[in-house]
Amino acid sequence: MFEHNSYKGVIFAGGGSRCFWQAGFWQATAPALNLTPDAVAAVSAGASTACHLLSGEIQAAMDYYQAAHARRAQHDPPGRNPFWPDPTGLAVYRGALESVLEGEPFRRLKQGPDLRIFMSRPPDWAKSGLGVCLGYLGYGLDKGMGDPVHHRFARRLGFQPVVGHASQCATVKELTDLVVASSCLPPMVPWCRWNGGRVVDGGIFDNAPLDLLGPREMPALVLLTRRYAAHELRGRPGVTYAQPSKDLAISKWEKANPDLVRESYEQGLRDGELFARRGPEALY
Repeated sequence: MFEHNSYKGVIFAGGGSRCFWQAGFWQATAPALNLTPDAVAAVSAGASTACHLLSGEIQAAMDYYQAAHARRAQHDPPGRNPFWPDPTGLAVYRGALESVLEGEPFRRLKQGPDLRIFMSRPPDWAKSGLGVCLGYLGYGLDKGMGDPVHHRFARRLGFQPVVGHASQCATVKELTDLVVASSCLPPMVPWCRWNGGRVVDGGIFDNAPLDLLGPREMPALVLLTRRYAAHELRGRPGVTYAQPSKDLAISKWEKANPDLVRESYEQGLRDGELFARRGPEALY
């Protein structure tokens, strides 16, 4: 086993259905390395995964998603446009949180590490479909020309960071609203509001929001959901990046293939075991 840091902070990056890999990775790594962070920051589908993991109900969530994907596989046409509004997909996303977390899991979640859920607020001139498209454009430019891990273009366009705390949510519904707001990508997910203002997916601003952790919450472990060049993951003191050891078979938009859900989770288990034995370089 490699000599690892005692991580005080953990980041769950966004990535849609690729976040099932994070679930498997954490299940393998957390007990092996005794991961007990003080703070967790999460964005988009990574926030949903963090909620299920920190509540101790990840297996129930995996069962829920696999069943939902199997049902959709019976009627979803192949090649569905992922950018088309999909009320059924949103209902599944909400249902996975509302049904699994109700009761004791919600209490466990609130008693655990401080879970910070990240959103972004578009500038006044961008509170329309066109504005969100510009945010998408900035996201794409970051991946191709800027900082592919921690995005910068959206903030230059005037997008602002917004943070919600799971501990401050009074009900599971309120927490679900917060996670959905962190995942809001109009028109696929209708516009969301938080604290009186419109918000969109926090990944537009930064898909791995390391800035949500303070100096006392370092060193940090960042759980990514796609692969990056090794040199892009080195050289940041106190930060360890974990990424899939190979490209995931599942796409971020996949909603109707239960086999890929399980395969992504199981790859996360294998990669987590590898990380615990040999460290992050084994995944690069």
